[in-house]
Amino acid sequence: MAMSPRLLRPVASAFHPEAQVWRNAVVGGGGSVSIATLKAVSDFCKAIDQAGIRSKFRRLNLFCGTSDASLVAVRTPLYRGESRTGTQYGNAIDTNLNFAQGDYAETGASGGLLGNGTSKYLNTGFNVDQFPGAANCHLSAYVRGTQSVSGPMGVIGAIFNGVSDRYRIGFNTSTAGNFNTNSELGKDNQITSQRANTDDGLYTLSRTSTTSLTHYNDSTSFGTNTANTAETTGAFPIFVFARNTASNAPAEYYNGRMAAYSIGAGMSGAEVTSYYTALQAFQTALSRNV
Repeated sequence: MAMSPRLLRPVASAFHPEAQVWRNAVVGGGGSVSIATLKAVSDFCKAIDQAGIRSKFRRLNLFCGTSDASLVAVRTPLYRGESRTGTQYGNAIDTNLNFAQGDYAETGASGGLLGNGTSKYLNTGFNVDQFPGAANCHLSAYVRGTQSVSGPMGVIGAIFNGVSDRYRIGFNTSTAGNFNTNSELGKDNQITSQRANTDDGLYTLSRTSTTSLTHYNDSTSFGTNTANTAETTGAFPIFVFARNTASNAPAEYYNGRMAAYSIGAGMSGAEVTSYYTALQAFQTALSRNV
């Protein structure tokens, strides 16, 4: 008896293509991903597509997947370009400097990757000149837990060309029970705001023009800067859990826990809200939302 044509046709995957490509990259590098995590990543991809903001991301890492000695899954970005088939940016996998397996948990109260404030960071290989434009860029980081800020800390970013060109989200000391954000995208026209140590979640810094720089916590703006700034870009990589310096070396290491970062084009307030909604649903699926 001839086999049914239905059995010969490939079964369509229930998972988003970019989620499947990410999973394959992890497995190809020696890591692993559970079905539950793959579904959560797939749902995130679908939400980003439905919101119409996929092109806003040139690099995005959700810090998920099964833990192993090399942290392969954790260091493999979900997005490395504005589309799956277009130009890809930065390292195929974040370069690990000193993180160990015990610094990571995928789910629960300790979910995410934990820095030590002294020696641990990631090099994305994404250069400042790979933003869509000097006046069209964003950085974000999803941080978890109470912050313990004892001095300048680079959550994500780089300072190059002397000290005049700055692309970073940074935390610094403030009064007891608080910390300051010191954040820039371009020259040193900074947004500084005091935050409570318990203010965790998604921090997104977005520039949509030379006179529009906004910093958000989750989906709420808490600081703007409208100074006209003439940005400069260069072939200078962005670090995570520290900031790159003019001498191309890490400084101001971050000691907190992070559960995602992203780099890409500037986003409006509505687009940041859509991003936060999708990311928060993902973190909730992994029981590590804040």
